[in-house]
Amino acid sequence: MTSQKKALVLFYSRNGATERMANIIADAIKGKSIDVKIEKVDAIDLSLLPAYDAIVLGSPTYFSNVAWPAKKLIDESIVFYRNNQLKGKIAGIFTSSGTKKDGQDCLRMLQIALGVHHGMRVVEGLVQAASETDEEAAAKCQEYGRKLAEAILKDQV
Repeated sequence: MTSQKKALVLFYSRNGATERMANIIADAIKGKSIDVKIEKVDAIDLSLLPAYDAIVLGSPTYFSNVAWPAKKLIDESIVFYRNNQLKGKIAGIFTSSGTKKDGQDCLRMLQIALGVHHGMRVVEGLVQAASETDEEAAAKCQEYGRKLAEAILKDQV
């Protein structure tokens, strides 16, 4: 008998857009019978990260990059890098951004940190650009959550 898969959705949100994304993504993952915890990046006990099958990280885009609180979490995760404790786990990445191009740059930074350095298997990320309606953004987040859940359940990207 296999144990229930566990996912952690982490986010930083200054104005609420990234938090809304995180909640919709988490709800879509929960809908697939995966145990999901959602937490702000500055409230998580870092030592718990290796206990999850999947880590989903969201940040607003600032100057084509990750916001400092999310970057701080990434920097502190170096303790897991040394022992490959996150290697092979599923990673999700998402951002709210003024423009799609800036958002893609931010996702590239998250991809490098989680995929390249930690060796996590990153599910192609999601950008919510300011030009999108709330309905469009919600639909994209729901679809991304379902895509993540599928990867978690299949344990592959």
